Amino acid sequence: MPKTKWNRSTGCPTHPFSLVVCRHPLSKRWLAVEENKERGWWLPGGFVENSDTHFTAAIRETEEEAGIKVKLMGILRIENSMNKYGGRQRVIFFAEPEDPYQAPKSIPDAESEGASWMSVEELEQKARLPPPEGLRGRELLEWAKYIERGGQIFPLHVLADEHDPIV
Repeated sequence: MPKTKWNRSTGCPTHPFSLVVCRHPLSKRWLAVEENKERGWWLPGGFVENSDTHFTAAIRETEEEAGIKVKLMGILRIENSMNKYGGRQRVIFFAEPEDPYQAPKSIPDAESEGASWMSVEELEQKARLPPPEGLRGRELLEWAKYIERGGQIFPLHVLADEHDPIV
């Protein structure tokens, strides 16, 4: 199927994604998901389904992929890319587990092979390996380092529905 350029009449098809950088509050380790299809280790996240918001997708995807229920604490970045064929929007959240004693997923399923809490040092070791043993990309490692350096985490209310009241 050929790609179609968008215009004002057709509107711009946008593919929204929510990603989650989750730090354990006690161990200060980072939640990493072992992706299926031998894609390597990455952060939890995925497509915002038509019944979701970025917030609900972030929570749902983390539970599906990592087996961890999270509390969203803030937003690290909102990314929006557009070209003549459409757009892509990613919201990267910072989160902590609702229950710090909940173990990550260990039984493979259609969502992932499992998940694990990792230190920055462990993520750096995985960054030197190709998938499936290594990282799918350096994003989780870079965000972990950013947060550990005291990087800014924005309040959740910076992402709002256009009809929400201004707070």
